[in-house]
Amino acid sequence: MSASKQGMESNGYVYLIGAGPGDPELLTLKADRVLREADVILYDDLVSSDILARYHAEKIFTGKRKDNHHFEQDAINDELVRQAKEGKRVARLKGGDPFIFGRGGEELETLRQHGIRYEIVPGITAAHGAASYAEIPLTMRKLSSSVAFCTGHPVTKIQVPSADTLVYYMVASSAHAVLEAVAASGRPDSTPVALVHNATRYNQKALFGTLGEWLRGERAVYSPALLIIGESISLAVADNWFQAKPKVLLVGDDPALMLLSDAFFVSFTKAAQRETLVAEPLELHLFDALHFASVADVEAFVEHYPSLPSTLRVTCATDQVMALYRQYYGG
Repeated sequence: MSASKQGMESNGYVYLIGAGPGDPELLTLKADRVLREADVILYDDLVSSDILARYHAEKIFTGKRKDNHHFEQDAINDELVRQAKEGKRVARLKGGDPFIFGRGGEELETLRQHGIRYEIVPGITAAHGAASYAEIPLTMRKLSSSVAFCTGHPVTKIQVPSADTLVYYMVASSAHAVLEAVAASGRPDSTPVALVHNATRYNQKALFGTLGEWLRGERAVYSPALLIIGESISLAVADNWFQAKPKVLLVGDDPALMLLSDAFFVSFTKAAQRETLVAEPLELHLFDALHFASVADVEAFVEHYPSLPSTLRVTCATDQVMALYRQYYGG
């Protein structure tokens, strides 16, 4: 190896990677390959623990959500540089896409300033994920020939582009202000509005109404959430393809089960639990079924969830697993 090439190798390499909007299966093939080769992963709060559990690299939680930053942006930039200068392959893993309200541009500038090599791996952004899983076409012949991605912050400077469909990110604390700005721009009260929580996750919730109804009413908005505004929302249906899919909680690892079903699976594994630094309890009542893969999985699960909803259909991989499940939960 030449001296110049050896110098480049010792300076490490950084990948800015989009993890997608929530559903682990929306991670791209390239992102998966890069993460398998990484020495260290710096990841944000909205990255699925199911994704993180797949990889053996050192993991550093940077915890970014509004008003709850484990790392400030400058500290993240410094950490990227430090890790790369140690000669590591660094994966900077962000929810959605790094260049759509992901502050990937700021990190890119830092890497350029320090002469660190890098690569961009796009991800499915929240707008695309939410629209597809809520069955809302962002563009539609005769209804919408343009779409704009916007942010709900800062509240005093909310922009309202002239696009047919508007998508506002990060609206947990600013939804009403965004809608007021949209109304003030001249959109009629009859304009369709959709609010999507937890896009592409098992607990996704989509709320529909008109601009006027939303402005007159009081609705709870919690993070993560985005607003979609435009006439193409009128094509959405409440019982869409994603809502109609059975939601199955898979406790443990049983790949054969996933291949045989068209259900939407959520995994609960010991590895995934270790990756969940900001734990949000599973909403068990939203699942149609639960499957235990092994005796060890029953024992791990009961530590977190000592009781189960009576409506939950439970299956087990073997009779031994079923016997232990009944010992803990009855039935």
